[in-house]
Order: sequence, then C-alpha cells, then structure tokens
Amino acid sequence: MRARSEFGANLARGLREAWQIARGVVGERAYEIYLEHHAREHPGEEPMTERVFWRHHTDKGDTDPGARCC
Repeated sequence: MRARSEFGANLARGLREAWQIARGVVGERAYEIYLEHHAREHPGEEPMTERVFWRHHTDKGDTDPGARCC
C-alpha cells in the first residue's frame, strides 16, 4: 500500500511539473516571470497590472513578431 501512495505522490508531482513546463512553453507564465524580474530589478517601484502587462505584451508581439512563424 505504501508503494501505491508513493507512486501517487510522485505522479502528482510529475504532473504539476509538466503543467508548469507547458504553461511556460505557451507563454502563460509571462506575467509571473515579469513580476519576478520587476521585484528583483526594480524594487520599490510599482509593477504594471496584469491587464496592462498583457496589453503591452500583445502589442509588442504585433509590432515585433521575432521568431514567430506568422
């Protein structure tokens, strides 16, 4: 029974990690990453709200597509 419990815990942890990787690949973590960067590089300054961040993020993608295919 203990092996089953450990397997379940390991499976749950693996799925959580896979979910975080998937979020990073599709860009869903962009605001979280921005907040971490902002706190580290600009302490004491107010970060953009999530709504403003995503507006800037999508506008930048429209004007500077970078490595996007289309």
